Amino acid sequence: MATTYANIADLRTAEALSAEFLMLLADRGSLMNHPALVYAGNAAGSGSAAVKVPHIGMGGHDLLDSVSDGAALTVKAIANGSTTVTVGRYAKGYEPTDLARLTGGNGLIDPEMFAADAMASYAATLVSLIAAEVDSFATVKGSTGADLTVTTFLSAVTALEVAKCPSPFMAMISPQQVGDLRASLAATTAGAVQWAESTQQQLIQMSGNHKGQFLGVDIFSSAHVTDDGTDHLGGIFGRGAVVWADASIPTENDSNAINIGNKVLFERDRSPKSGLTCYVSSAYLGVSEGIDLAGVTLKSGNS
Repeated sequence: MATTYANIADLRTAEALSAEFLMLLADRGSLMNHPALVYAGNAAGSGSAAVKVPHIGMGGHDLLDSVSDGAALTVKAIANGSTTVTVGRYAKGYEPTDLARLTGGNGLIDPEMFAADAMASYAATLVSLIAAEVDSFATVKGSTGADLTVTTFLSAVTALEVAKCPSPFMAMISPQQVGDLRASLAATTAGAVQWAESTQQQLIQMSGNHKGQFLGVDIFSSAHVTDDGTDHLGGIFGRGAVVWADASIPTENDSNAINIGNKVLFERDRSPKSGLTCYVSSAYLGVSEGIDLAGVTLKSGNS
């Protein structure tokens, strides 16, 4: 009698786990190095969880006044203001059992994978906080329920330029808004205005969230852009509109903790009675609006 696969079922596993694996769908990426974003600094050791960023009307903010010969000039007050960014804790943990870990053979459930995930989650969380911030600028372009168009986008760029906002500009919009903008571009400009797709270098530097450049604006897509049930509320902004801060957490020579990139505290918490090992990732982040006129909210339908 032939020895078939079916005859030796007790000698084989029901299924073999591939060395390859698929990541579940999620909004991943980082954009913290874009020049339109203002990094307020690390709050660690500062004596406060809040970081205050001053605004000052210098560098040509005020023009010279015409003064008659022999007359005294009128002294100007220095225009000023400030933005306060308060950092708070963002954290998550995974707690596999010993059996789950010891039977793993493809590196999916091990400290290295959890550590890499911790840094990726830090970057994605920052993206989500920025996306949640761009929905509330005083200047709003677009109409409820209507698709985002080239005309609306151009109007937002113009508003920033009129407000004397310095470039480069950055747009944080939803995937639906990206699609609508591309469709409008194809339908209305007849190739007169080009969408510059992301280069490989841009994808490396600014993550897969970078969708290209349009009208000199770096386009970033995020599923975290606010959806109020009717509209997506993305935004376009220049330097000064969005300010963020973080804080590194000291490990104090703890062998079960490591500070990854001076951004994320990655810890191992062992529960021997239960045969559990918890891997905890913690980060302190904060995002605030800076100069309101340096940003424009883009409103368009969510379908």
